[in-house]
Amino acid sequence: MAEKYLETKQNKSINSLINRSMRSGRAQNNILIMLILIISVIMSFAVPNFLSFTNIKVLFMGFIFEGIMALGMTIVIIAGGIDLSISAILPFAAIIIAYFFKAKFDVIPAILLTYLICAGVGFFNAWMINTLKVHPFIVTLASQLTVRGLALAISNGKNVTSDFPAQFSFLGQGSLFGIPIPIVLFIILALIIGVLLKHNRFLQQVYFIGDNPRAARISGIKVEAFIYFVFILSSVLACTSGIMTASLYNNASNSYGLNSELRVITAVVIGGTDIVKGGTGTIFGTVLGVIFMSLIYNAFVMAGINPYYETIVIGAILLLAVFLMNFFKRKI
Repeated sequence: MAEKYLETKQNKSINSLINRSMRSGRAQNNILIMLILIISVIMSFAVPNFLSFTNIKVLFMGFIFEGIMALGMTIVIIAGGIDLSISAILPFAAIIIAYFFKAKFDVIPAILLTYLICAGVGFFNAWMINTLKVHPFIVTLASQLTVRGLALAISNGKNVTSDFPAQFSFLGQGSLFGIPIPIVLFIILALIIGVLLKHNRFLQQVYFIGDNPRAARISGIKVEAFIYFVFILSSVLACTSGIMTASLYNNASNSYGLNSELRVITAVVIGGTDIVKGGTGTIFGTVLGVIFMSLIYNAFVMAGINPYYETIVIGAILLLAVFLMNFFKRKI
């Protein structure tokens, strides 16, 4: 009887948090959609081929690997955490799989082993957070430095080239109905994670944990186990970006993913995920954030604007996004 009461109370709390998240994000997402449309219209007049199918593909490919990582980062931030290690996992995964191919591994075993190794980084992050009660920022910053240093040591600071199998190269260079495979993969992952976050009771627990982990424990949620899931998922998606990057360029470099964690966090926060308190966010908002960031970067290139101004503009947009998020949450 007590278990049924706790489950009912837990479900009501989760539903309430989801509804609050949807309401707070709706206004911010509407503003984001409007900005995307305005920038698209302005750039289509300024640059004739801006909205051509070819440029749209280039637009998304320029930010697609950050986009894949942003899906995992969304779940992490909703849970009240943060994962800075993703920017190191990306080149690490590329280097690891390149060495597997140099050792003549087949495609499937090489990919699976790379995923297993990178998932171990997420497991370690979660273990440190759960066992030692260390803040995720500190844990994942330490992991970022360690994994990036390990990648440098393994590769001796050099690019790793290999005879990548044709079926592996297809992952980054192939297309489906004219759409590059990385973009197709991002769409599939966004749909799966988005639907699960909206309808699957297990994944919806992230809202309760991010909003109030103590209350989540009292209600019967296994918070520590969920933290393992969240950080392993984030590492796996970062590994996916690393594998796809190696496939796209047919080599592996330590320069891949530099400062990508900042771009990923910016896209997630712009999309309405609350980085301050957790408990709020949607995959749809993150997808809008990814589209917006892709648009901004592409607009700077197409318009011939000095790229140094990108950082200023993105920083200002991030501050504005945090302000709008807090403003709309107070209105609810």
